[in-house]
Amino acid sequence: MKTFTCIITILFALSLGAAGAQGDRDYESIDPSGQTVVYWHQYTEDSSQGDTMARLVEDFNSSNEYGITVEAIHQGSYGPIEDLMNTAILSGELPNMVAGYANAVAGWANEGVVVDINLLLNSPEWGIPADEQAMLNFNLLNVNQLDFPPFHGMRVAWANQNSLNVFYTNLDIVEALGFERRVPETLAEFEEISCAAGASEMYQGYPLDTGTSHFESFVAAHGGAIFDGEAGQYIFESDEVVAAMELFTRMLASDCAYLFAERYQNTGDFAIGLTPFAAGSSAGIPFITWDAATAEMTDEWVVSAFPGAEGVGRTLQLFVPSQAILTSTAEAEVATWLFVKHLASPAAQLAWSGATGYFSIRNDIEVTEADFTEPRMPYARFVEVQGILADEDLSVYSSPGLPSYSAVRGIVPNTIAEVVHGDTPAADALAELNEEAADLHDELDG
Repeated sequence: MKTFTCIITILFALSLGAAGAQGDRDYESIDPSGQTVVYWHQYTEDSSQGDTMARLVEDFNSSNEYGITVEAIHQGSYGPIEDLMNTAILSGELPNMVAGYANAVAGWANEGVVVDINLLLNSPEWGIPADEQAMLNFNLLNVNQLDFPPFHGMRVAWANQNSLNVFYTNLDIVEALGFERRVPETLAEFEEISCAAGASEMYQGYPLDTGTSHFESFVAAHGGAIFDGEAGQYIFESDEVVAAMELFTRMLASDCAYLFAERYQNTGDFAIGLTPFAAGSSAGIPFITWDAATAEMTDEWVVSAFPGAEGVGRTLQLFVPSQAILTSTAEAEVATWLFVKHLASPAAQLAWSGATGYFSIRNDIEVTEADFTEPRMPYARFVEVQGILADEDLSVYSSPGLPSYSAVRGIVPNTIAEVVHGDTPAADALAELNEEAADLHDELDG
């Protein structure tokens, strides 16, 4: 897969001393026997993810030859985990492994408490052999690898799963509006069909989400990103960002799109046949399926990557929840890595994907219908999304893994709202956003 620059450009400062100390770690003669690994995770109890993780932890605890014990502790969603980590860094009482997206882990790496997983991945004694590494999806795993100074290829976290921001199309509505029965190939086709829906008496236009992830998907669909790694700066005044904002503004002004007030109303409206298109995380497919069945909506709908601007092709934004190994004794770090290896094994990844409906970090497993036990996600939809991931011509985007990204994504929706409501000209609003993002980058990224 081609990858936008944003995936590998996570620019922030980490102390050279900390990086050097981690690079000098010798794991080869370590004995991890008897270690206890404290793992802070986000998987709620009595959920498919929480129950599956509990089984994988139990399997590791009962089968590993070193008597290592993993204590898995649910610490809430990502926000509360970040708050707890900030406190733990100050107190020095860290867990051994913690869940987080790349931007959060980047902040912890700034504090020198994150292990370079490459040292363990490639360890002659403890690592994953080259032939087995070939079975891993490094297009996904490398979201967490920093290939620039002072990290020199430091891998700050390890993905356990992924989901993606996908594009939904109701083929019956597209055909009823007089268009060819297929997913739009370009943003121009998407806009034309949305306008026809908005002008019709039966349907509505496109339900426009003003959230940051949704906006980034349309920036990517124009061939851009919100951060330029080579220049080391946010680029909210770039042509691609401006084009995405202009698309939003134009579609709303022409009744080709509409804003919605309730969370998930966009996919909710899609599920009951009000609009030809919607967008959202692949994790939302079970809810669309449920809503459609409840409403007895029988239209045929499909899942795809986003249509792109002319010359861009289809695009896809990845969401990559990951797990960071935190600094401790060498024995504890090796023990933690052995648990990560367990989670990355074919058997564990097959169990994870089959039971949760999330997608694997491996290329060598096939989740059959017999393996698939997630009752909410239809197996056919799981296979449909897997097919999207297998498309070698797809352009893949991921949000910048910068410590500042959390703060920046918090101000993007306000900017979008100001522009689409006509309160502020796009050029002025994006210039102000770019300046605020630059300040946050300087303040938070080192």
